[in-house]
Amino acid sequence: MKKSKSEIIELYMNAIYFHNGVYGTSQFYFSKPTAELSKAELSFLAAIPNNPELYNPLKHFDKTKKRQERILKQMVAEGKLKQNEYEKLIKNTIKLDLSTSVDLYPDYVTYTHQELKNLVASSEGLTKSLQSSDEATRQQAEVELNKRGEKLLNSGVTIHTPLDTKLQTLSKTAIQSKIGVNDIEGAIVVIQHHTHELVSLIGGKDYKKNSFNRAYQSYRQPGSAIKPLLDYAPYIEETDADITQLVSGASYCSNSYCPKNYSGDSYGMVTLKSAFSQSYNTPAIRIFEKTGIEKLQVSRFIQL
Repeated sequence: MKKSKSEIIELYMNAIYFHNGVYGTSQFYFSKPTAELSKAELSFLAAIPNNPELYNPLKHFDKTKKRQERILKQMVAEGKLKQNEYEKLIKNTIKLDLSTSVDLYPDYVTYTHQELKNLVASSEGLTKSLQSSDEATRQQAEVELNKRGEKLLNSGVTIHTPLDTKLQTLSKTAIQSKIGVNDIEGAIVVIQHHTHELVSLIGGKDYKKNSFNRAYQSYRQPGSAIKPLLDYAPYIEETDADITQLVSGASYCSNSYCPKNYSGDSYGMVTLKSAFSQSYNTPAIRIFEKTGIEKLQVSRFIQL
């Protein structure tokens, strides 16, 4: 696809980095669209992309203003701006009017930033210090990691993720509607099976950015959620069993190990489908034994 020079520069201007998480937009600094900016404001923005860290107007406003004046002076030298207009523009007061940045998917973003920190720690040789038994060493490594991570994010790096925004919205709605009781919390993690990509992550019913994210920070035993991975999928894969196949749901004991079904009842012979849908414990243990733990470790978990 061919594009004109005007189209190319437009695409470029809409994508370049203006620091503070801002790409190709005036809304953050002046809370109004580009078409409503004055020439002074436009030239002020034009000063930032050359070095977004150095000309970050929130930290180095004076440096940004000086570069704006330099740009305007160069325009005069090139015959693109008259001297009297230059003198008028540099005297115009630049007043920032910051808009509030709204993060639509804070659960996923928090996790993504944590993954980025882990990658930085690994590449910068900080992982060992972060795991040190010495608290002072760990704290110093954490400070250094946060500093390097923040510098990387402020450099304008683009992070690509497989986030499915529609699914993320559906997941959030589902968790808020299904567990509405005030003192009950939950989390959702959705991995696309055929790509192994993390497409949705919900850290809590009303998650706020950088708060406790239950999706990856809440370490809990998986409970019956492990049964599809540990029992049914490997068993069906190894034996080619049909879901109508019968398995005993009766009481079970092996030496001193005597787990019970949640209800405490004994169910006799039940189909795999019923055992799975009702999450019976004793059928799950029996098919687990038939497949064998060694076979499970090799065929299932190493692949994951």
